[in-house]
Amino acid sequence: MKKSRSETQKLTDGLVDIGNLAQWSSSSEKSGFPIRLVRDDNVESYWQSDGSQPHTIHVKFVKRVSVKFVSLYLQYTFDESYTPERLRISAGTGFHDLELVTTVQLEEPTGWVHVPVGDFGRNGLLDANLIEVKILGNHQNGKDSHVRLIKVYAPETHFNFSIDELPYTSIQFKSRNQLR
Repeated sequence: MKKSRSETQKLTDGLVDIGNLAQWSSSSEKSGFPIRLVRDDNVESYWQSDGSQPHTIHVKFVKRVSVKFVSLYLQYTFDESYTPERLRISAGTGFHDLELVTTVQLEEPTGWVHVPVGDFGRNGLLDANLIEVKILGNHQNGKDSHVRLIKVYAPETHFNFSIDELPYTSIQFKSRNQLR
């Protein structure tokens, strides 16, 4: 699952990170290491949990999204016992209907770890409003966890029509499609 930079680019070709569209929360966070740091694009900063395991990160979208990968940047070299070893990813429309998507065992990860979740949905994409990343255990039986970055990859969508070619044909829409 760990990939080099060029392998990561090939893997995510045609995909876009949609994590900025979500509300992020965690089961706990140490003061000075909030969950928002997993979205700052800086591999030097990190979120740190503070409490007993399992540690949980929730990624909540306002509307249903189609996801191909959940990618985490982990750094065993620096974080050692703070590095997640076992992850469980669940998804659903809300907390009430979360279903297990996959469980992942990691071995001293350094760099991007891409977890394919699209294989568990339709057409190679997982449709969900809520994604839960649960850290079940750390390397060396560590208590708290460090996660440096998380990205949620979905297919890039393009609209190939101009404003004059809007695909609406109703009389009501056409009567209001110009400014006066």
